[in-house]
Amino acid sequence: MRKSLFVGRAVALAAVLAIGTSDAAFAGAVYVPVPDPVSAAGSTHVVQLWVTNTGTTQSAYTATVLDAETDGTQRPAQGPPASQVAAGRTTVLNGIGTVGKVGLLEVAASSSTSIEARLISTAPNGITASVSPVPLISSSNQIGSGQTAILLGLRRDNTHGDYTNLGVVNLAHQASQCEIKLFRADGTQIAATAQVTFKPLSLRFFADAFKLLGELDAADARAEVSCNQPFYAYATLYTALSSELLFITPAPTGASTLPGPGDNGTGGGTGGGGGGNGGGGSGGTTTIFTASGTFHTAAPGNEKKTFNITLPAALSLRRMVIEMDVTPGPWNRAKTPGNHAILWLYRDKFRSNTIANVNAFSPPKLSFKAAQNINLPAGSLSQDEQGFSWAQGQRYHLKYTYDAEHNTVTAVLSAGGTAVKPLTFNGTAPNGVLDIPATGLTAEFGHYADQEGPEVASYGWSYANLVITGVAY
Repeated sequence: MRKSLFVGRAVALAAVLAIGTSDAAFAGAVYVPVPDPVSAAGSTHVVQLWVTNTGTTQSAYTATVLDAETDGTQRPAQGPPASQVAAGRTTVLNGIGTVGKVGLLEVAASSSTSIEARLISTAPNGITASVSPVPLISSSNQIGSGQTAILLGLRRDNTHGDYTNLGVVNLAHQASQCEIKLFRADGTQIAATAQVTFKPLSLRFFADAFKLLGELDAADARAEVSCNQPFYAYATLYTALSSELLFITPAPTGASTLPGPGDNGTGGGTGGGGGGNGGGGSGGTTTIFTASGTFHTAAPGNEKKTFNITLPAALSLRRMVIEMDVTPGPWNRAKTPGNHAILWLYRDKFRSNTIANVNAFSPPKLSFKAAQNINLPAGSLSQDEQGFSWAQGQRYHLKYTYDAEHNTVTAVLSAGGTAVKPLTFNGTAPNGVLDIPATGLTAEFGHYADQEGPEVASYGWSYANLVITGVAY
């Protein structure tokens, strides 16, 4: 059964989709990005959708249009009627799109329903240029809060008319905030990091994204997107010569646990699995803890934030990575120079168990310091400290990597997507293993006002987007 849904400017797509008779219970929703079906050059790009009922009884689905820049949780009292698909049959929806608009098509269906979408690009002369996949956004491929979606192979060619559009979908039923960064192939960032707010369950679409930032030519570029709520990011790449529009979806990393030849079932090959300094195969990356968005702003009576992190079982790690953002406030002049805490992560009691202790020192010292003391005797530690002029109000990103396999530790401070100060020192994990007990970890942010030594409270400093991951043996 085929239905044509391609509509012009004056026709509401929702009316065309209102084919059916009754409400039904659905397992969940899948979101289909829908581009503007007509380009400025006159080519057309329409979505075709297959809905197949693999069950043994009749099944229903609904299709709801969500325009970009709208709150998808605001619905009319009467939802769209359900369409029925007979057992074992397939329904095809043709030509989905509304001229002059981009959006999402929400398809709610039962668990016995399979869904596929493709984009048909047609040149102005009427010849089909390409048929390509359209991503289906669901719980299986959503990007978690605090994680980063990376879109590769983006370009803009001002001479030939090629360009890239960027779409970001907030999948949460509440407002969210995302960071969007674009990079050239040489790693330099294009313009400043964009801080973008989103309505609940909404799409924001940035047409010709590189031109928006003043970059008229870019090849093999990338976009990095992270949000404080679950999300999805995609790009569409238009090639003028062939009149093709292709979707680009988040790229996988090298942290696959699928074994290759000679891996002995451990995955990752001889190249080091998840990167870092390379080495043997990987047992897979585990997310140990996340705290999305701003989780602490130091204030009188609320100087320190502590997370007590328990685990379902002990871990034996070859590598731990801690990432977070910190925005310095005013320097506390109670002590000179004052030690302002960024991160302190330790297992059990802190003696001989500090994985990461990262601090900023105020003038006249002005430095960035990191240390650890895993399994070291009292009074011993390894550390690195470098001079650094902190900018108040500037958001910095910290990536702290404890590579137990090679017993090296790095702490890299970035601003606007560019590394501004790296630290490197030795780790001391016995036998190349960082053991984490099931009792877990303690993470602290900020000092109390009455602490001994150079430590001072960091009033007005804020801490955000904490992600702790581990790669097990």
